[in-house]
Amino acid sequence: MILIVPQGAHAVRLGNDAEISQEVKVEKGALYSVTFSGPHGWDSYAWAFQASEEDARVVFRNPGMEDDPTCGPIIDDIAIKKLFVPDKPKDNAVVNGDFEEGPWMFRNESLGVLLPTNLDEDTSSLPGWIVESNRAVRYIDSYHFSVPGGKRAIELLSGKEGIISQMVQTKPNKPYRLTFSLGHAGDACKQPLAVMAFAGDQAQNIHYTPNSNSTFQTANVNFTAKAERTRVAFYSVYYNTRSDDMSSLCGPVVDDVRVQQSGSIGVRVGGLGLFLVLCYQLLVVVLI
Repeated sequence: MILIVPQGAHAVRLGNDAEISQEVKVEKGALYSVTFSGPHGWDSYAWAFQASEEDARVVFRNPGMEDDPTCGPIIDDIAIKKLFVPDKPKDNAVVNGDFEEGPWMFRNESLGVLLPTNLDEDTSSLPGWIVESNRAVRYIDSYHFSVPGGKRAIELLSGKEGIISQMVQTKPNKPYRLTFSLGHAGDACKQPLAVMAFAGDQAQNIHYTPNSNSTFQTANVNFTAKAERTRVAFYSVYYNTRSDDMSSLCGPVVDDVRVQQSGSIGVRVGGLGLFLVLCYQLLVVVLI
């Protein structure tokens, strides 16, 4: 049997109840992200864990739910990256607002990296942020996509089923402004593109309408903080697909997120920890 694999000439197919594993050395207390190519359209996925010991065992296991026991997910291109939580800028309440810190991305990977649901900000592949919905968002780079600033950004997929958010520090009853870049990834995504942006008790529907000389625009939402921590969140208003195949999900790009006081603006995983469900059933485990 000849199979197509994500990259190169070889990969691993996991039959029912099959697993592969590797022992790795890690720094106790540090945050790590695992990137791998999975079975659905050769998409890459990322998941994070916090090391509780200096030795960890990374396991990919098929939990045995396939009708054909010889069938199963194909795994390829595995990488582990130590993550660093960026310091919060003095003039911005958002941590990692430029999305430059995130999971490992292979230079030859043209589809970006999907970040599945993760409600724990302490073990997020995107430091500072969580994916609080039941669908993934896409982490993209400037080598294969149009990115408003720097080398990394987030493409929002699946409408309101793909939400990223962060709790930022604020002072109650003080006026603030949320600003961010809204763009097109340059991936043949069908328009219209729009995001729903949330800042505290304010929500605003913002459409992508750039001028002819730019692939992105700057948007803002004014709000008054009600507490010492305020939720900032984004999701795509529409369920967009690419015009070249009419099926691949895509959406608006968000980058350079900032929250500033209006007056200051010029204009742990333990022993068993990671579970991920893809098109095929696949269990990703880090034993520490």
